[in-house]
Amino acid sequence: MVFYRNFFNFFVIFYFRMENSIGFCFDLDGTLINTTEIGDKIEKEIYKKFNLKIDDKTEREIEELTYEILQRENRNNLGLKLMWEIFKKLDLNFFQRIKALLISSKIFKEELKKIKLFDGVKEVFRFLDEKGIPYSIATTSSQKEVDDRLSKFPDLYAKLQEKIITRTNVQHLKPDPESIIKASKIMKLPLNRVIMVGDMHHDIMMGKKAGTLTIAVLTGIFSKAEILKYEPDFIIDSVAKIPKILPEIIHKLSFN
Repeated sequence: MVFYRNFFNFFVIFYFRMENSIGFCFDLDGTLINTTEIGDKIEKEIYKKFNLKIDDKTEREIEELTYEILQRENRNNLGLKLMWEIFKKLDLNFFQRIKALLISSKIFKEELKKIKLFDGVKEVFRFLDEKGIPYSIATTSSQKEVDDRLSKFPDLYAKLQEKIITRTNVQHLKPDPESIIKASKIMKLPLNRVIMVGDMHHDIMMGKKAGTLTIAVLTGIFSKAEILKYEPDFIIDSVAKIPKILPEIIHKLSFN
């Protein structure tokens, strides 16, 4: 009986110490903020504007093209390149493509004003605060883009002040580990105690290059089958599941 009591006490102390020596680094768009639906609205408007009817074969080709382009080295203009190539695949001529880009840009700006946090995001940060678990953000968005997005959520933005690494702060974008290395320094933690959370393969690749634990969320454009190719340590529906799997995270970290 004494053995089991001592073991239980040891486990509680060990768990508490581990809980307070880890930190989470989050991607922003598609992970915390729901910008994923904007692409769907752009697609519907472009199809309507140019009277496009897409068969299953073309739809699959566009999906393959999207993944192919997104899997290339991250660049500031990757979204623009992606839309241009999709419009080519849709057989729009040069001038139609220009017009489609202008329409897309207008929709993007309008929809950004209405963006929301994914369900459970506020609760997750409240949970991390209660546990004393540090966190940071690593995003390929610029500082201005981050300001524009997060200013809509002042309570969360206040928590994240001076904890955000944007493309403005680094020389090398994801999947280069520069962002998460800077984030780990902000949290004052070694990389093997950091958990990278993101919806894109670049997030997972960056975490693996840096030696962190990785969690893929399915709130972005990648399906579970696609993200599995990058072998994240965990795959969850959304960040809302993090409190539930925290014991599993700590268990996995304890053997790293």
